[in-house]
Amino acid sequence: MGEYPDPDMGTLRLRTLPNFWCHASSDHAVTTRLTPAGLRETRVRVTWLVDASARPGMDYQFEKLLPFWKLTSEQDWENCANVQRGVESPAYSPGPLSPTKEYNVASFLRWYVNYLGSPAE
Repeated sequence: MGEYPDPDMGTLRLRTLPNFWCHASSDHAVTTRLTPAGLRETRVRVTWLVDASARPGMDYQFEKLLPFWKLTSEQDWENCANVQRGVESPAYSPGPLSPTKEYNVASFLRWYVNYLGSPAE
């Protein structure tokens, strides 16, 4: 996507926590959006984007893109389901978060805690 002469130029990753992220490379982008749909249910929308003039099978190979994103998405969802099962376990007790976490997760948690402490308007 764009006029990049090197197809291996790297990737751009954007995240808007808690529920949206995008990975973009020279020939495609993938977005993932999570929307709460109930107490234990989440809707997931994964969208692949290519240049409007891109020709399937010539400028990109969807069947080559899909397996990687399908695998990583399914692994993420399995991890989330495992965490939920753990939280619902009678053996669970809240404790401190791991000191090693992604900076954007730490930023989101700080925002959330501050938001909870704000008076209602």
